[in-house]
Amino acid sequence: MRKTALVFPLVIWASMAATALQNPDQPQPLRITKGPKVENVTRDTATVAWSTNISSGTVLHYGTDRDKLDQKAEMPWGGFTHRVTAKGLKPGVTYYFQAESNQAQGTGASATSEIGSFTTKDQ
Repeated sequence: MRKTALVFPLVIWASMAATALQNPDQPQPLRITKGPKVENVTRDTATVAWSTNISSGTVLHYGTDRDKLDQKAEMPWGGFTHRVTAKGLKPGVTYYFQAESNQAQGTGASATSEIGSFTTKDQ
């Protein structure tokens, strides 16, 4: 019984020490945790939303060439939920987009999504 009483606290201490080494007091990396999701598409606009694990900026890069996302829509910095509307789009055209959250609070880090697409309505 006495050995068990001594071993158990030692096991708990070792477990806590290992956890502390694995999770030092460094900020978490910025990640897109949900989305991006195309929420609404009209003839000339598209709204895209996503979420992050750290408050950060909101930028949507988009264009008609998947390899050249040369336009962008932004919202003011700050938040875990990001929603931005691309405006001035052409009807019946497929656009490609990539969500970016930048300037993460505490680190200044950025995270980007994979490239997605949507097609504006003809009418």
